[in-house]
Amino acid sequence: MMLSIPIISRYLSPLVVFALALSNTPCFACGQTTLQEAYPDLDFGVLRFAKSAGLPKGTVLRVDDIVIDESQLLQMVEKESPELREEMKKNLVFVLEQEVTDKLLLAEAYQNGYPKEIPEDQTISFFKRSKIPALSVSDEDTKAFYDKNSAALGNLPYEQVADGVKEYLLDQKREEAYKAYLLDLTKSKNIQIQSSWAKENCALARDNPVDQARRSGKPTLVEFGATGCTGCDMMQPILSNLEKRFSGKMNIVFVHVHHFLLLASRPKSSECVKVALPISLKKPELERSV
Repeated sequence: MMLSIPIISRYLSPLVVFALALSNTPCFACGQTTLQEAYPDLDFGVLRFAKSAGLPKGTVLRVDDIVIDESQLLQMVEKESPELREEMKKNLVFVLEQEVTDKLLLAEAYQNGYPKEIPEDQTISFFKRSKIPALSVSDEDTKAFYDKNSAALGNLPYEQVADGVKEYLLDQKREEAYKAYLLDLTKSKNIQIQSSWAKENCALARDNPVDQARRSGKPTLVEFGATGCTGCDMMQPILSNLEKRFSGKMNIVFVHVHHFLLLASRPKSSECVKVALPISLKKPELERSV
């Protein structure tokens, strides 16, 4: 007969009970949890359902006939500019994610009859477009978005910004449709990742101002911008006032996108919502993350 932990705790020391409880906790290294479950503060795409597996030395990921070695990733890093290399090394898990995404899409394209003579990047682009259905945005949705965000749009007349707003909303719908397709594709795959490599590189990916602030447990407002950007410079007095007003209660973080290119482009989890309004109708686009 199997006794539950609460029952046997009457007869065993607290240390033994704690050890038994740990033995019942799902373990990523044991292949019982996904990468996303193991590192919930990192927002993964195709890697979210990856599970730990014993892979040959040097191999970091395997799915179907796709095998990716760490040496391949490091070769990709070395091809980039010197100022980007160090950041890429700290975000190698997201470099891996982009690489496996491209390889999965390419394999799916070939299975669907796409010719192998076409350059791979073009094949991937064509295939992605084929997976996005015809979409539209109603005038009512466009007007509703304008009414809600008119201040962020510089209070410009609706007629002046309507086309830009509609295109922005349409891009959002396309992105959501593509993500839904990618999620379904990922669920159908048995993606295996080397656990010690994942542990090391997820820790490196979290070593940045945004993730450090979010792990504090306090509400966090993040400004992704650059010095010299008119809109970003306009935000600085506001951020300074907020920092003084909520000192010790809230994190106010400014991320210079030129210094953290990969961090600025990384997916944000639900705690950090990215809002990019089409202010660039005749002005640079601004991004605000909260």
